[in-house]
Amino acid sequence: TKIIDMGEFGTHTIRVSNNTTPIECSMEGFSQTACGFVIEFADIIAFHEMNSSFTNVGGWPASEMRTYVNSDIYNALPEVLRSSIINTNVVSGHGSTAGENNFTSIDKLYLLSSHEVWESLEEDTYFLIDYYDTSYLKTRQLDYYAKLNVTTLSPSEATKQYNDSSTWWWLRSTRLNYDYGFMDVLSDGISSNTIASSNGGVSPAFRIG
Repeated sequence: TKIIDMGEFGTHTIRVSNNTTPIECSMEGFSQTACGFVIEFADIIAFHEMNSSFTNVGGWPASEMRTYVNSDIYNALPEVLRSSIINTNVVSGHGSTAGENNFTSIDKLYLLSSHEVWESLEEDTYFLIDYYDTSYLKTRQLDYYAKLNVTTLSPSEATKQYNDSSTWWWLRSTRLNYDYGFMDVLSDGISSNTIASSNGGVSPAFRIG
């Protein structure tokens, strides 16, 4: 881990969340967001809505959050860190809007997806993130969460804090059966879905190359 100064955003902790590149990372159409050397914020930087309106149309690529983290948050990083960040091919899921398929974008900073945090278990018949997140099979669980055995039925290690208090934080994943929200991690680590215009925790990741 390392503490960095982000000016008006204060000081925050980053950690190495992945340093492996398994065979699936070379598959066509596979997201590179959990491949190679991935750095993740261990805490919550700020609070922001995914979109100012109740919509997930266009998914992560069309979200106001994507613009926010790749401008305001990115520009607040120390220059020596910014110079090491590489472009990442980001695959993200779609909601219930007719005609939408999984999305692909190229980002410096990105939010995590559901599978990058939790592993879905066969015995889990409630959360079903492998069904609701259409990009579930297009990425993998980050090494950090895998080593802690974070699953939808054992989620406590997925929690993050803002000023020493646990609170919920956004994911880039949408849910297949909704057109108004994005998935998020609740203060106890459980998976949820929240209206896009809600003011939620921002905790992005990025890759170093």
